[in-house]
Amino acid sequence: MLVAYFIFGVTGFGSSIISVPVLVLFFPLQVVVPIMVILDLCAAFYLGTKSFDAADKRELSWLLPFSFIGMVIGITLLLKAPPEPLLITLGAFAAFNGIRVLTKKKSAPIQTISQYWSIPFGVAGGIFTALFATGGPIYASYLAMRFNEPNTLRATMAFAILIFVFLRLVFMLVTGLILNWEVLGLALFLVPCMVIGLWIGSKTHRLLSIHHMQ
Repeated sequence: MLVAYFIFGVTGFGSSIISVPVLVLFFPLQVVVPIMVILDLCAAFYLGTKSFDAADKRELSWLLPFSFIGMVIGITLLLKAPPEPLLITLGAFAAFNGIRVLTKKKSAPIQTISQYWSIPFGVAGGIFTALFATGGPIYASYLAMRFNEPNTLRATMAFAILIFVFLRLVFMLVTGLILNWEVLGLALFLVPCMVIGLWIGSKTHRLLSIHHMQ
């Protein structure tokens, strides 16, 4: 968990793609996702409010409506779908993301894409955000192709995660998934790791270029 929030502190996202595949080995997905909502909300509140001025709100105004649609789909699947296919999907997504990062050319020029790409990226990000709490890499892939400045990218990502985590919290409260003593107790137990990782990651972020952020 410390490593997961170190990554979050550096990039403004990424905690769940590291921690969720590990946590689901010990706890049900319906417990893990609400835990990550609580921890991500604390971390995103710290970074998102701190980086509010540097975040590109216009870019987020494009992503938000389509992300909401995706989150409705994702929370429905979380409640209705059997766990085995969901866990297989999570494993495949985590493996794909790891391979993509390892095989990406570090010196490749940044290609700017149209804002209309916010539609598929927003829907896909919303689905994975609600379903596995792992939509961050999808949003980051889109935003990294919209910005050339690492501080703007991190600030916008952190503020986006704050908004999306808050929406996830609302969904979890409505469905009752987060109103569970096991969830609340485990989240409280993991808070110190989150705080330490976030603090170290925030310090490290200052040393990175946009290519390192990608």
